[in-house]
Amino acid sequence: MRRMPRATYLWPGLPQLWTWGFGSGLLLATGFAVLLDLLILASFVWVELLSPLHLRLGWLAIGALWAGSAVLSAWYGRGGPAPHGATSAEVLFREALSEYLQGSWFEAETILGRLLHLHPRDVEARLLLATLLRHTRRYREALDQIHRLERLRDADHWAREIVAEKRWIAESQADGSATNANPAIDNPSQQSSPQAA
Repeated sequence: MRRMPRATYLWPGLPQLWTWGFGSGLLLATGFAVLLDLLILASFVWVELLSPLHLRLGWLAIGALWAGSAVLSAWYGRGGPAPHGATSAEVLFREALSEYLQGSWFEAETILGRLLHLHPRDVEARLLLATLLRHTRRYREALDQIHRLERLRDADHWAREIVAEKRWIAESQADGSATNANPAIDNPSQQSSPQAA
């Protein structure tokens, strides 16, 4: 999962909104802001708005809400179980894409494997997996994913990208075989000197 700035954990609801895109995170963050503003106004501007007992209870409630939210958000962010509903295809795809864009191939492949296990007909996930496999020079596996992808009904929406991916796989294979045919190109120290011949 992608890393968040630590300061994000200090505002209730923001980690849920940032990481998982939950609307409930936005609701919690907004509610916390309204309650905090109300208590600040009641403490320093409209002092007659709330009685001292209600004011103390309000500050205790906001402190408990802040502390509880920060602890839970930090726990989820450090590898605790994801909140309910966080295993949806969209969330998993966003996590995999984030790892892919960071160059974390293993993590991205693991997440895509989970996603495709849950949703084997997910065209975007299979295309991303094929691209990832090409980047890790596993061309046969990439082509296998492309062939599986072409059999899916919704693959025609991605026809241009599939054709491009097949071309890039073929080019990468050709570049790899040309490099492997003459290893001295990659490692000049292995070239034989005229005196040694």
